[in-house]
Amino acid sequence: GWEGTRKGHGYTNRLCFPNLNSSCRHLLQPHSETLLLYTLVVSVSLLTVTLNLLIIISISHFRQLHTPTNTLLQSIAVCDMAVGLVVMPVESIRYIERCWMLGRIMCALSLYVYYCLSSSALGRDTNFKC
Repeated sequence: GWEGTRKGHGYTNRLCFPNLNSSCRHLLQPHSETLLLYTLVVSVSLLTVTLNLLIIISISHFRQLHTPTNTLLQSIAVCDMAVGLVVMPVESIRYIERCWMLGRIMCALSLYVYYCLSSSALGRDTNFKC
């Protein structure tokens, strides 16, 4: 068994880091709920990446779509695709698991990457480069 494990209301609670008394609690959900959540996350992430990739390929391939407006749209689609590849899966894992298991460096790095991707998607016309 896990150190720091407690049961209640059909869920199991344990500390994220059992060696630390000040550690946050990790709620172990039933496997069916966890599987459903991960399936939903993967589906939404794949849909985001696929549809943005379709926009990128369409604008790149067809010459009649090479307009300034579509170039901006393509740029936003690239940023949104990166969000679907990087931000959505990592943040979803954090919300589903309730504990950050990737370490302090990845925590700081992920926040920086999320900020850069979000800022470059929203402020693309201000020449923001990350």
